[in-house]
Amino acid sequence: MEQADFEDFLKDLDKNGELSAHLPQRIVWLSGSPGSGKGTHTRTLIDFFGLHEEPLVASSLLKTPEMLEKINQGLLLDNKTVITAVFEALKNPLYRDGVLVDGFPRTDGQAYAIEWFYKKLLSDGKQPQFVSVVLLTSESVSLERQLGRGRRAQAHNERVKQTGKGELKEVRATDLDPNVARKRYEVFMKETYAAVKKLDGKIPFVSVNADGTLEAVKAELSAKLRQLNLKP
Repeated sequence: MEQADFEDFLKDLDKNGELSAHLPQRIVWLSGSPGSGKGTHTRTLIDFFGLHEEPLVASSLLKTPEMLEKINQGLLLDNKTVITAVFEALKNPLYRDGVLVDGFPRTDGQAYAIEWFYKKLLSDGKQPQFVSVVLLTSESVSLERQLGRGRRAQAHNERVKQTGKGELKEVRATDLDPNVARKRYEVFMKETYAAVKKLDGKIPFVSVNADGTLEAVKAELSAKLRQLNLKP
């Protein structure tokens, strides 16, 4: 999509400021390489920023009947579709005081949409607090955690089947095949992380090495968030 066309799309999406007028002033945009512990560290971010209890998971917005119909027809969910779904969802009054968005942006266009709305809010005289947080692992740690998660889920499900107690866990295909797990990591680094990095210098940006223990990563994340010196 040409830059001018994309600008026109965002202006149409905002409908004379109607969308930006309802956006939360505080949004944490969370990204992480496979196995980086995004789900685990979501609570740290929610507590630190005083956000709505439940994060807005971008991928969950793409499972509506309308979205699934497009997918079943072999159609790609392009930037326009994904951006529209995410920003329309952010108008929900539940998120008025702030929300964490998990898994967005994934493309250059999506990153630009965040920057565009951030600038729009500033031009409207508001004080938006957008923060991009990315958790990164090395390839070896990512593979180890993905495959370990798959092994644990399989073992758990086997116990459930044998005892009849408990609930089955989802076993991701990417957590079973080393080649698929490696490809997932490579795609994140080459596409998603490359897009997320474009926000560095545009909005407050925090990158954390998530190879260490839970406690070590949490401590580094908390320290870097405090360094932002953002208003409560």
